[in-house]
Amino acid sequence: MSPYPSLEKGQVDQLFLTYTGYSIGSDGTPHYQFWEMTDFLPLLTHTDSKTGCVDGTMFSDFLFLALGILNESGEGRHLTRNEKTPANWNEWVRYLDELFLCNRNLDALCQAVQRSCLSTTNVWIALPYPNPQIFSNDLLRVQAVVDWMCLFLATWTDSHLKCCLRLQGFYWLQESLYEHGGKYDDRFVIAEVNQQIHTCKMDGTPLKSIWIPYQQARGWSEWRSLGFDLAFLQPNAYFNPQRSISEAAASAYEYGMGVEMEFDLAVTYDQAKRERLLAYLRKGTTGGTDAQGRYFGPYQFESPLAWYTGGWFFGKNGRKQAMVSLYHSNDPLYDIIFRYLNGINEL
Repeated sequence: MSPYPSLEKGQVDQLFLTYTGYSIGSDGTPHYQFWEMTDFLPLLTHTDSKTGCVDGTMFSDFLFLALGILNESGEGRHLTRNEKTPANWNEWVRYLDELFLCNRNLDALCQAVQRSCLSTTNVWIALPYPNPQIFSNDLLRVQAVVDWMCLFLATWTDSHLKCCLRLQGFYWLQESLYEHGGKYDDRFVIAEVNQQIHTCKMDGTPLKSIWIPYQQARGWSEWRSLGFDLAFLQPNAYFNPQRSISEAAASAYEYGMGVEMEFDLAVTYDQAKRERLLAYLRKGTTGGTDAQGRYFGPYQFESPLAWYTGGWFFGKNGRKQAMVSLYHSNDPLYDIIFRYLNGINEL
């Protein structure tokens, strides 16, 4: 047991979850997620509104992940665990292609870095989940993930992205462990995949593996034995007020995990949701104890943070995403988050 992961090791400081591909609605409807260059600019650096000059940096790391993708017929397929519409290998390749689209996603982030005062930024890539309905045993599940990872690395090596993006490693997309009977065990698959990740190097540095399970997820506390280099814990209190931020922070502190900060587009119009986000920020500034008396440190200053800010919403008023919308609307919350990222407390 140990406190939050050491920031001095520099694996991650402020990790921004960057949703791409498609999210699949409960009715099976796919919703497209993509990023353009201008979307990333306010996530890389902060501009002083009075002088118009850059006065600091925003997020240090960007995790690209997709929950779903379309098949050749335009139907939604899940890249996460799903028994009805799991993605197959061909759809995994379509996910890879989506990541490398010209002027979008990875390429868009690279362009934004080149337009900014930064020389580079860090990226992490989500691995698609190998559903047993598609891959018939655990060895095939491992091999499929490793093959996709190798295909990604080959594409990355042949791309121009290395000039402005630093590939740090991969992310296990499924947020909980599943045992599909004696024939299938995520623990075996994850451990084998993580071992393979650690054999890969980028510019002489071994790649890393990260995970973000939710509070009370199966196996959440086993992250070290599964071979992850770093894990964050999701409080889920923003979406479910019955969940406790303090309990999640205390668990993260006890098990050496980072903390995930959570909000979505609702903070721009729902005061109750906005207050829930502010509660995350305040507790991170002060630290404290949970209902069982377990201590947690001030994660704003002591812990790497992962930031879930939702995906893209396509409505009658256009395409919107929470952090980008806060910036474009000159919402003071954008500036509060900037200062929070840089260790300044004003709440």
